[in-house]
Amino acid sequence: MRKVLLITLLFAFVATFLAGCSGADVVLKYSPGSFTRIVEKYPGLVTDNTQQDHYYDLTVDGETTLKISRDYELTGAEDIMIETPLKPFVDAGLDAAGLGDGYKAVGDLLYLTADYGDGNGARDTVTDALFASVDADRSVLTYHQQLDHYGVKLAAGKFEWAKDYTNNDKDIVFVIKAQPLKDLGVDVSNISGWALVTVQEPDGGNVDVLAKPYDLDSK
Repeated sequence: MRKVLLITLLFAFVATFLAGCSGADVVLKYSPGSFTRIVEKYPGLVTDNTQQDHYYDLTVDGETTLKISRDYELTGAEDIMIETPLKPFVDAGLDAAGLGDGYKAVGDLLYLTADYGDGNGARDTVTDALFASVDADRSVLTYHQQLDHYGVKLAAGKFEWAKDYTNNDKDIVFVIKAQPLKDLGVDVSNISGWALVTVQEPDGGNVDVLAKPYDLDSK
């Protein structure tokens, strides 16, 4: 009888453990909704250009833009991009010819690019299009506890948004890795429009990044 009871308790423990694991990914559970609430509150952030170039464009100032492909199969290695003026980087010492994977320069614009595979067809909302990257690779979705932000990683940067925009003065943040640009001779502390900041990684280490934050209530 005691053996049967122990086996029953063991199965109950395993079932509870597995149920807990299935519901443990709170970042994945809540991050899409938090992003949707921002774009619903501020609909002017997003322009649907998918009939022209396959991308949803998200921008606060019309200068730095997140471009999100509606259908990753149609956009090759450029499924999500950060687009921003090139001149501030050139003024700080960048030779665009030295840019490697994850970057490109076209005309007077600098792009940070990211490839998340071919996807699973067209997405009808900007949130679904953004999270197609997470469907391809869960590790690109992050939570930045210091700022209470969710984020999606690109090869050379990140796009972050506030978990709760009503309690945050940095509702949207564009992020670029500083070290690769520094390695190219760029004075990363002197790029107009971008702040050089040190952030803590999930493993406890520190890393320097260029950040461009926006408080949407002030716009």
